[in-house]
Amino acid sequence: MLANIRASTLPVEKFTTDLQRICGGFEVRAANDRGQTPGQMRGSIGLQTGAGIEMAHVAADVQQVTRARHNIRSDNGENYFLILQEEGRALMSQNEVSCLLRPGDMVLIDSAAPSEFTFFGDYNRQLSLHLPRAEMHARFGHGLVQGGISLPRHDPTTLALCAVLGKVLGQPAAGSIANSYLREAMFGLIGAMLHERSGREDHAGIDSDLGGARALAAGQAYLDSHYRNPELSIQDMADDLGMSLRQLQRGFAGISSTPTKYLLVRRLEHARRALDDRRSGRRGDLISSLAYEAGFSDLSYFQRCFRKAFGMTPKSYLTGEAD
Repeated sequence: MLANIRASTLPVEKFTTDLQRICGGFEVRAANDRGQTPGQMRGSIGLQTGAGIEMAHVAADVQQVTRARHNIRSDNGENYFLILQEEGRALMSQNEVSCLLRPGDMVLIDSAAPSEFTFFGDYNRQLSLHLPRAEMHARFGHGLVQGGISLPRHDPTTLALCAVLGKVLGQPAAGSIANSYLREAMFGLIGAMLHERSGREDHAGIDSDLGGARALAAGQAYLDSHYRNPELSIQDMADDLGMSLRQLQRGFAGISSTPTKYLLVRRLEHARRALDDRRSGRRGDLISSLAYEAGFSDLSYFQRCFRKAFGMTPKSYLTGEAD
């Protein structure tokens, strides 16, 4: 835990205004099923500068935070956000990529592209580093930097970034020599992460990276179109795409995932959205029907996966009651 900010009860509108002031145009969907007075929430948001980098501390018990195209038009999207999940779980979606963030996981978000965060559990905390778009492109090039890149908490680069962040947060006000070194260390690690994810560390790896990128793009497109088929297998996908399982696995390794994990995330995301629709009264299907619609053929397996991913059963997510 790098920071522990004190949360209080405040109007959702106040939190939304502060979030927009500090992070840009975002919309907040309150979690009205957690015992709060309507229009109220528990949370806090603050801005800190360390090593010349703005960092937003965000704590909230809201259900969802989204950034749509009309939000982007209102503030131009001048930053990339490197987000560290410190407490709770969040499902992030951007650029056709979805990943589940647990405490210690990180993700790079492009403020110039639509994004969505859905939060699970009673309370979530995130630390968001605001990395200027112009500087990121000047340092690493336009093609290398993209939103939706995730860093698992056990990845060596993630651990190193957290260690540097810990020192940044413990330093006095900006201006010291130590802060300039820490800033360069931070961007150096971010650059190493980008090169590692792209495979561009040397010319010999470029052809391999292009092949992996093509396999990833084809695999994601295939799964996005076929994930609701309960009989789909990864071998079927490989056969249909004319690839080997090894090619697909190397492609998905570029986003720290596997075809099987990506397929599961897509199905869970679909089921979660369907449960949201039922909770809001837009549909009345049984949980089992929603699971089958999302591509699950085994209800008990769906329930286990949902609970493991989101920390609650589908029924609890639907009713807002503890298991």
